[in-house]
Amino acid sequence: VFAILFLGPRGAIPWFGLFLGVILLIVLIDPMVSAHVRQIPLWVRLSYWVQNLAVPGAIIFALLRYTDIRRLAAQARSDELLTNAIPTSIAERLKHGEQRIAERYPETTVLFSDIVGFTPWAQRTDPDRVVALLDDLFTRFDQLAVEHGVEKIKTIGDSYMAVAGAPIPRQDHADAALAMARAMLAAFAEWRAGGAPELEMRVGLASGAVVAGVIGQKRILFDLWGETVNLASRMESSGVPGRIQVAPSTWQLLREKVAFEQREPMEIKGLGLMATYLAGTPSGMQPEPASRSMASAAEAGAVSQFQIARDHEQTKN
Repeated sequence: VFAILFLGPRGAIPWFGLFLGVILLIVLIDPMVSAHVRQIPLWVRLSYWVQNLAVPGAIIFALLRYTDIRRLAAQARSDELLTNAIPTSIAERLKHGEQRIAERYPETTVLFSDIVGFTPWAQRTDPDRVVALLDDLFTRFDQLAVEHGVEKIKTIGDSYMAVAGAPIPRQDHADAALAMARAMLAAFAEWRAGGAPELEMRVGLASGAVVAGVIGQKRILFDLWGETVNLASRMESSGVPGRIQVAPSTWQLLREKVAFEQREPMEIKGLGLMATYLAGTPSGMQPEPASRSMASAAEAGAVSQFQIARDHEQTKN
């Protein structure tokens, strides 16, 4: 038992062989010794018998208990890592044996955000500081997602993607996504004041149906696909720094509750001419004029990492 604890299963094998050898030797010697030794009192034999049962039993129980505690701790850690990678409800389905998870969610609102000017800023900033600041910002966003009941999907570079209404449906998905977007802008303003005053952030929202599922075997990912996802990405990339731009689908759901500023119809890549809307500005932010065009935003270095990835996907297809 002690050899297993301190040497491990492989290192304990020689000691277990030695133990069996000693037992065999005792069996062979005991008859010869017993013939030349007077009878041992009953109470002594009983005490030896109790010790031979109780001590090994206690050691085995302690070893099993220790192993069980380690197993539960490892399982809890594994569950924590899994639920950090994918939604809890999806993780539970995987743990119950489902091999392929794919669902269609008819009512969702997808959110994209991107930091304007992040790439040139990162190139002239110490890498440790870049990583520390970005980790701080996304940690704040993750907490906001939990508070607003919005599901984080992934990050690519300095871009953040989330969805309301999947994998757990909710009727107020557009309200939740807009509240999350506003909270993100407020958190970004606070974060920016602490170390990156020259940066801005755009947010884009679009509502509609998506297809969602788990892909991969080693680094599994819960991801979204569909026109709503592409539209939300376009809303972000063509948006105004410091503002939340929404698609007509989201505007239709929120126009009775929220004041919007309609922009001039613009050409949205892959989708044609489209009217877009800017949600009311959170306090503490200084938005640029809504007339700022997509071209001027690109000249300022505002290129969405998500958009680059999606354009690359569409080119391959």
